[in-house]
Amino acid sequence: MSDTNGAGVAVFDTDIHHSYRKTADLNPYLPKIYQEKLADYGMGGGGISYANNGGVKGFRADALEDGKAPPGGGVNAVDPEQVRQQLLDGCGIGLGLLTGGAMYGVPSGTDLDYANALCRAFNDFTIEHWLPTDRRFRFAMAVNAQDPEAAAREIDRLADHKEVVAILLPCGAPKAYGHRFYRPIHEACARHGLAIALHFGAEGAATNPAPTAAGYPTYYIQARLARPSFYQAHLASFIFEGVFESFPTLKVALLEAGFAWVPPYVWRMDSDWKGLRHQTPWVKRLPSEYVWAHIRFASQPMDEPEPPSDLLNLVRWMGGERTLMFATDYPHWDWDDPAQSFKAFPPALRRRIFWENAVETFGR
Repeated sequence: MSDTNGAGVAVFDTDIHHSYRKTADLNPYLPKIYQEKLADYGMGGGGISYANNGGVKGFRADALEDGKAPPGGGVNAVDPEQVRQQLLDGCGIGLGLLTGGAMYGVPSGTDLDYANALCRAFNDFTIEHWLPTDRRFRFAMAVNAQDPEAAAREIDRLADHKEVVAILLPCGAPKAYGHRFYRPIHEACARHGLAIALHFGAEGAATNPAPTAAGYPTYYIQARLARPSFYQAHLASFIFEGVFESFPTLKVALLEAGFAWVPPYVWRMDSDWKGLRHQTPWVKRLPSEYVWAHIRFASQPMDEPEPPSDLLNLVRWMGGERTLMFATDYPHWDWDDPAQSFKAFPPALRRRIFWENAVETFGR
């Protein structure tokens, strides 16, 4: 694919947050009883009141300029044409993964049937209103992981859509995602060649446990800094529950997790496994080997050490030529421009990060 982005390589953006303009946009895809519930009670999953800076793509919500950010100033993009102009064409994105945002709290609710209906409606809305607008869009579909059998049926229903390349699970959950409770989801994804993508969201909300071992942080910056711990719990669960021994083709992508935490965590997993491997005899290889083969990390939020030259060492320590994928996190306030990312890296490594690793993960 030709370079039109200033990055010097083709780009697969692995985290584009999209949504609807208003919840009523889901009504055509919902039974009447759930249309009424949506109008009266909202999405039902609950949320956390931590407030970021209120901006999108560099602009505060109370001072947005026309054409510069999603209409309404929300934290998710609602206009496919604007995403095309501002991101796909504006940054020369060759392929872009739609990862939602509005649905992350839905699986946290107590009404499983309602959560299933909302996930189905959002998926159908995206397939009708987003995917046909540009051939570059790909989609990580919503599922209600707290009803694994229903989630598997939803995966079976939509897996034939070539643009559907993954499922999206929020990190907030009552059980870590390698647990056998989720086995129907693992099986369905492996059966259809879909990746499992994790994104922070709904930690501490509704039926989910507190977001940290010390309870609830006071401020957004504290919650933001705690995010690697969310992903660490799920990553260890996938490996030590033996998911990849059962499903050797399955890929798991950790989106908006950053990546500076990865090398020391993988080193620690390897060290602890050597002393405790008798407790999990089904884990037949070093944890790091499962990570290199099955786990992929999105680049956003970009970790930028001082001096900048140390970034290359960090990426090499995490096996980034196989594991790291680029993401803009559009349209959020701290989004990353591909033209400004990994500029000093060797060309072959940049191709892996910007394109090839994501194609191998989501290309089916």
